[in-house]
Amino acid sequence: MRMRSDQAASPRGARASVVIPTLNAARHLPDLVAAFARLADRPARVLFIDSGSSDGTVEQVRAAGHVLHAIARADFGHGRTRNLAVRLCPDSDYIVYLTQDARPQGDNWLTELLAPFDDERVALVYGRQLPRPGAGPAERYAREFNYPAQPDRTVLADVGVRGVKAVYCSNSFAAYRRAALEAVGGFPELLPLGEDMSVALRLLQRGHARVYQPLALAVHSHDYGVVDEFKRYFDIGTLMAMDAGLQRASLATAGEGWRYARGEFALAWREGRILLLPLTGLRIVAKAAGFALGRRYRLLPQRWRRRLSMHRYFWSV
Repeated sequence: MRMRSDQAASPRGARASVVIPTLNAARHLPDLVAAFARLADRPARVLFIDSGSSDGTVEQVRAAGHVLHAIARADFGHGRTRNLAVRLCPDSDYIVYLTQDARPQGDNWLTELLAPFDDERVALVYGRQLPRPGAGPAERYAREFNYPAQPDRTVLADVGVRGVKAVYCSNSFAAYRRAALEAVGGFPELLPLGEDMSVALRLLQRGHARVYQPLALAVHSHDYGVVDEFKRYFDIGTLMAMDAGLQRASLATAGEGWRYARGEFALAWREGRILLLPLTGLRIVAKAAGFALGRRYRLLPQRWRRRLSMHRYFWSV
């Protein structure tokens, strides 16, 4: 599989729009603006969709000369806002999504992210996410496990063997072929998270391919505490309960979570961080409990769903 682009070829960036949803992102904007300024292959536009920032985000975006579209905070949704972006960029063949805390690296990250679209079957490409400088073992391992150095390409046949790993992707750093995305109806709007994996499955079902492009790099990671891990996995469990296709796909990777857990324990042991082993165990229990409760969210009253979720706003819709 050819992954590296020929930069002497006609630039694809001019046919792409880069979209970043923001909420109080002022501290992240200097890095983001710099990432766009150093690009060798410039996009048609950089679009920020802001949902009510009060920290100077709007002013910084406008001062940098980028496009800003404001929405009410109540109107934000992971799928809904990204679907809005497609409508706001009618002239773009490719839509690139970043989150406000992602920091693309180098001057060719956009070129590399778009390179796999040379294959007409490819509808979705996501890049490699690296841990932040100074990240702890758990934060680093999460990135090493999910974003290795080797490229990957999957089609529908892989779902039966690899399950949800065949549709894994992240809208923190991803690009879509616009026509393919629109043909499957865009992103689902009634999920707390995981709109990227849900649409990836639908794209594969339509005969498209999903590509992981490790040559496109961005620094993006989170230092989740035990409570945050519980809440995040409550939302992941809810996603699996709400999306029947992902739920079926997850059956093929039932042991993946335990493989991840063993690797996290092994990393702490190899690095001599023995005191972290109990915390690692507690984090794993929190994930498992959150996931199990999320799968059974329908049994919980609405107020408990809000309390247990990392995306509380979702339960107010």
